Amino acid sequence: MRIALFSECYRPVTNGVVTSIQTLRDILRSWGHTVYVFAPGSEQPDDDRDVFRLPELPFPRHPYHFARPFPRLNFDFAALGVEVIHCQHPFTVGRLGADTARRYNIPMVYTAHSLYDAMVSYSKSPLMRTMGAEAARGVTRRFCARADYVIAPSRHTRDALRAGGVKARFAVVPSGIHPPLLRTGAREEMRAGMGMAAETPLILYLGRLGPEKRLDVLLQAVALLCERNLPTPALDFRLAIVGDGQCRQMLDAMALELGIQERVLFPGFVPHEAIGDWYAAGDIFSLTAPAETQGLVLLEAMSAGLPCVAADYGGPREIVVQGKTGWRVPIEAEAFANALETLLRDANLRHSMGRNGQQKALSFTPEAMTQGVLAVYESVLRLPRPSKPASTRSAGSLIEPLRRKPSFPARSRSNRRRWPGL
Repeated sequence: MRIALFSECYRPVTNGVVTSIQTLRDILRSWGHTVYVFAPGSEQPDDDRDVFRLPELPFPRHPYHFARPFPRLNFDFAALGVEVIHCQHPFTVGRLGADTARRYNIPMVYTAHSLYDAMVSYSKSPLMRTMGAEAARGVTRRFCARADYVIAPSRHTRDALRAGGVKARFAVVPSGIHPPLLRTGAREEMRAGMGMAAETPLILYLGRLGPEKRLDVLLQAVALLCERNLPTPALDFRLAIVGDGQCRQMLDAMALELGIQERVLFPGFVPHEAIGDWYAAGDIFSLTAPAETQGLVLLEAMSAGLPCVAADYGGPREIVVQGKTGWRVPIEAEAFANALETLLRDANLRHSMGRNGQQKALSFTPEAMTQGVLAVYESVLRLPRPSKPASTRSAGSLIEPLRRKPSFPARSRSNRRRWPGL
C-alpha cells in the first residue's frame, strides 16, 4: 500500500505526535508499504527520498517549524500512486492533505492526536481561553467532516470529539511505543553528573513545557513535600523537569519564588534517542497535564519500570491502573504531594508498581498500533468513492497542476525532499 502522511511537525521536532508518526512509518515500511511524509522544515541529514519538506515560516528560535500559508504541490502528486492520505493535524498541512485527497479522489484519514479546545483553555490570554476553545472545536468539527475515518488514540478522545459535535466514523487505536533504551550504567552516570546519591529518589517529568502541562501544580507539590517530615533517603529527593517550551522561564522563576530551586533540575531539551538515560535515572514519573489524549510518556516511563502519578483526566485514565501501576489524582498540589510522598517513603512499593507498569506497557506495541491503523486504511479503501474526481476549484489555490506530462522530481539530494517555493 502507498500512504501519504501530512503533518504539521516532523523530525527534528520531538513530541508525542512526531514519535507516533515515526513509529507508524517505520513499522509500515518494514512490512513492505511505501510511506511518504509531507511536513514543514528544512531538509534533515536523516531524511530519506520519501520525505518532502514544505517551505517554513522564519521562526528560528521556536522549536517547531510552521508551514507557510497556502502551500502548493508543484509536481504531479498522482505519479506517487498514493492510495490513502493520513492527516495528523487539522491546520495548514492537514488542509493541504484534505484538499489533495479531494482533488485526486483518495480516501482521507485523520488522527486526532490532540484536543485543541482543551489545550486552548489553558492559554495565558483570557480572550483566547474564552473564544479560542469554541473556535478550536469548530475547526475540528469541519475537518473531521472531511475525513472518511477519524482515529482516536483513546476512548476519552473519541468521546470528547463526539461531545464537541464531531460526527464521523471512529476507530480507537492507541499509539504504541518503542521502549526507551536503558543503557547499562546510565543510572549511575546520570546521578553522578547531578551530584545525587544512588539511593536518593528522583521524581521525573519529561515533555514540552507548555501551559497545558500544568507544571505549576508539580512545583507546588514539591514545595509541600519539602515541608513534610520525610525519612532518609526520601528527605533529599529531587525533581527533574526535562524538556523545553514557552513556560521554561516562568517555571524557573516559580521554583525560585517557592524556595525549591535547589530541589529542581531543568536540563532543557533532550533528543529522543537519549531520553532512556533520564528514565534510567528516575524513580517516579509525574504528569500533571489534564489535556492528554493518551500520554505516551506514561507508557515510556512504565516500560522503564517507573511508577506514575498522573492527573485523573483524559487518556491517562486508560493508561495508569489505580493502585497497581501508580496513582491518578486530581490536579491539586496537595493531592500530587500525597501520592508522591507515599511512593517516596516506600521503595518496595515503587518497585512493585514499576514491575506492574512494565507488564501493562507490553500491550502498547508499535505492531499493535500499526495493525489497527492498517485496518482503518483497508476499511476506507472499501468505502464507495465518487464515480468522478471531485471538483478542483476549491483546491486550486493549494495545488498547482502541471501543464505538460508530469514526471516525478529527480532524486538528487538538492531537490528530492524540497518543494518549490510559493
